[in-house]
Amino acid sequence: MINLPLAILFSTLIMVTFKLFERYRIDTIQAITVNYVVAVAFGLITYRGDLTPAEVVQLPWYPYASVIGVFFILVFFVFATSARKVGIAITAVSSKMSVIIPVLVGVLIMKNDSLNVVKTIGILLALIAFYLTFKKREAVSIRKRYVLLPLLLFLGNGTNDSLQSYTTYTFGTNLANHTTLMLIVVFGTALVIGTGISLWRAVVHKVGIAPRNMIAGTVLGLLNFLSTYYFLRSLDFYPNTVFFPVFNAGIVAMSALTGLFLFKEQLRPINKFGIVLAVIAIIVIARGG
Repeated sequence: MINLPLAILFSTLIMVTFKLFERYRIDTIQAITVNYVVAVAFGLITYRGDLTPAEVVQLPWYPYASVIGVFFILVFFVFATSARKVGIAITAVSSKMSVIIPVLVGVLIMKNDSLNVVKTIGILLALIAFYLTFKKREAVSIRKRYVLLPLLLFLGNGTNDSLQSYTTYTFGTNLANHTTLMLIVVFGTALVIGTGISLWRAVVHKVGIAPRNMIAGTVLGLLNFLSTYYFLRSLDFYPNTVFFPVFNAGIVAMSALTGLFLFKEQLRPINKFGIVLAVIAIIVIARGG
């Protein structure tokens, strides 16, 4: 039971960390790359198995973990870019509404789950809560060349969640015994891509590494490892139609409350109603499960 609350907590802290990036002028690309160095290192330190790299490559879930690693870093970059160019509100809503994709995958493709009236009502309440919680007073104007960013985030985040869910479901016990090892593969794949991008920037654009970026990346890496670890552990206990709506609604509620109390962000009555509705959605979905 503790896995899901911890997954929500550490995922919320990642959003808080990204919010602090702007305040402390953190280079997002450098921090994300360092984050994967730390995540891989943390995984290697905590791994208790004795498989060699050659044996790991032969494991049936290895190709899936590699693809997830590619999506991990791509979605991270899209999220960071969308937050800067489109705004955190639209970015957060696009990210969380992607819950629709893994829910549909669980019901229609994996066929290990089903929808009932109570779950459906809860999911609809969660979607409404996402929108209301992040709704701003002013109209948002998006430049045409950035209009696809929220859509890409919606598709990328939903696809990544679905891949993790499908992999966990398909390989079952074998993967449950190798959760840390899978994370090493996922983060290692993302690290290779991030390192390539950072080296290209260093050579072509002469971008040096600043100590503050390394510190930010270290914090982000620890949070990233822990949030993903408990995310995967939670998938062992809950069906998609329960886990993903509760997980996303929980992050929405905690992120909004964190913004209110930690960053002194002003919440309109409609935003507060959205938070309450998110909590109601969690209760409804849990009862429907």
